[in-house]
Amino acid sequence: MFKNILVANDGSEYGNKAVDLAIDLAVKYDSKISALYVMDFASDLSYDELDDAGGAVLDEITAKGNEAGVTVVEHIITASPVNDMETMIRKINPDIVVIGAHGTTYDKNQETAVSKIGSVAENALKVSKVPVIIVK
Repeated sequence: MFKNILVANDGSEYGNKAVDLAIDLAVKYDSKISALYVMDFASDLSYDELDDAGGAVLDEITAKGNEAGVTVVEHIITASPVNDMETMIRKINPDIVVIGAHGTTYDKNQETAVSKIGSVAENALKVSKVPVIIVK
C-alpha cells in the first residue's frame, strides 16, 4: 500500500513521535522511509549548525529504521519548511506523509494552544496530493 513513506522531522518531540509511527508503518507495509530534515534559512543558526543538527536527526532516524529492518533514504535540504512543502513532497514522491503536529518552535514556546497544529503541518495538509498523518 505504501512503498515510500515521507517522514519530516526537525528533532522535536512530535517529530520524533512521527518517526516512530512512520517506522511502524514501514514495517507493516514493507516500505522504505524518506527521512526529511529542512534547514530553515530563516533560522538564526549558521549553515554549519543547521547541517550538524540535521545530520544528527537523520542519523537517528536511520539508526531506528535499521534496527527495525527498514531502509531509510535521507534528505537534507535548505528551504522554507512552510513555503516549499509542496515542492519537497512532489520531488520525494511519497505515498504518504507523516509529520509532527508541532515542531521545535512549539517545544521552545508552548503558549500555542494544544488543540492547534503548527504552520508546517497545516501547510502539508493543504498542499499534499497524498494522505498526510499528523502526529501528536
